[in-house]
Amino acid sequence: MLEYWRYPFLPSASKILEGINLQSLLEDYFYAEARALALIRLETSASSGIIDVEGPPTNDETDIVLGYVISRLVLAAADNQALVNYVALSEALRAEKYLNVETDENLVNIVNNLGVIDVTLEKENFTLNFIDYVRAASKLREGDWKLSNRGVSNGIVTLERKTLVRLMREVIRQHLEELPEAPPEIKKQFEGTLDDLKLKVSKTFIERIGGLNNVVNQRQAEAMKELGRFDLSKAPPCFNLNLMDLQAGVNLPHPSRFFITTFLSSLNQDPESVMRLFATAPDFKESFTRYQVEHISGKTSGTQYSAPKCDTLVSSGVCPGPNSLCRLIKHPLSYYRVMAESEKKAVNRTERILLATLNKEEFPSDLLKDNIEKISEFNFSYPEKVSQRNLVEALKTDDFSQVKAKINYFQGRVYSVDVPNKERKIWITKASLNIKEKNIDYDCLPLTDWKIALSVEDAFRKSKELELIVKPYEINFGENELRTLFLIVDIFTES
Repeated sequence: MLEYWRYPFLPSASKILEGINLQSLLEDYFYAEARALALIRLETSASSGIIDVEGPPTNDETDIVLGYVISRLVLAAADNQALVNYVALSEALRAEKYLNVETDENLVNIVNNLGVIDVTLEKENFTLNFIDYVRAASKLREGDWKLSNRGVSNGIVTLERKTLVRLMREVIRQHLEELPEAPPEIKKQFEGTLDDLKLKVSKTFIERIGGLNNVVNQRQAEAMKELGRFDLSKAPPCFNLNLMDLQAGVNLPHPSRFFITTFLSSLNQDPESVMRLFATAPDFKESFTRYQVEHISGKTSGTQYSAPKCDTLVSSGVCPGPNSLCRLIKHPLSYYRVMAESEKKAVNRTERILLATLNKEEFPSDLLKDNIEKISEFNFSYPEKVSQRNLVEALKTDDFSQVKAKINYFQGRVYSVDVPNKERKIWITKASLNIKEKNIDYDCLPLTDWKIALSVEDAFRKSKELELIVKPYEINFGENELRTLFLIVDIFTES
């Protein structure tokens, strides 16, 4: 017979719930032990990643199974996916420990009882359909998990016992990361939606749910605090989205972890800070993580690994898809440096905007000097209160204006100009654009500040009107060509 205290997530374990009233389960003194075991499962998963619930005779099997069911209801009520992911891995690791000591026949019975994959015992090995294998191993990208490394015969994959048990850890984890509706045995007892059920659970466990969320939030906040001066707003989408997954309790594949480590190391982040970031992962093991981070960062290996190029990130599945700035660069570190444009000194930013505007193949020394003397330098700081004007009025004033406009044209490109008497180029990633009001187009100076440019590009693609802070400047293009263009200083947002 199956021991449900070991595998309370099996569908057949639901027979223990027959005839149980939900209100009694959540409030009756008779089920106090089950509620206590539920909280043990959750709190130890969130804090240490281990579920330490002893089986019979210390705890009754029914209490353990009911405790598991209550823990699932609490997770649904908490509505915190990071917490769900932590608990799912902890449950999977606990189950893996017991699967390791089952007989081959019992192992097959348990695997098939779960109903996710179907396995057959063939002498000393186990076989399953290749479709089941691909589905189960879809997130296991390391080592020999690829189907091509397994060997397929007539659509059947053969696994040794150790591999099957490890695969089942992944199957159980993925299975438990998705919160199903309440079990039929409970739903029959109560009318109403799952939200009603969640509300009842929340009322009973509201203090503990808050405590669990705090544990998760503390783990995440502590990790981010360790990153010091690192600026997330300048990081590329590949980094931010993988970091979000890490913070949400997702176990990242090796290419993603390697990228995060090398990217942060290249930006002079201390290996200790990087290691602490991975402490939010459900499968965090301090000694193993420390070895990997210190080796990759060069602290113990003597060789600091470089962050992968964008092409490598795309081929390894790390890149989630590029934005408009990504398409102009070839390396994630270049993205970070381009996004740091607004931190340059005003005089340097002025020179770069003018170079991008004049668009000359050779460094236009005299023309650049004339414009800088004429406008001094662009004023990127504006007062707290800016007058609202239409674009016609804004073009006639020498002051800052708050305007509403649509983006009529937007095009990003990388521009370079040779520096005189020096064997180097100045590279500028710029966005050319103009804005429109009442079907009249107004030219703008190119944007080199991509913190603004990305929002402008998004509005352009969505044909969305933006409120902008602008100021007009007269630019000398040479050969008696003078034109007044708007400098977009900022995107206006309500404080």
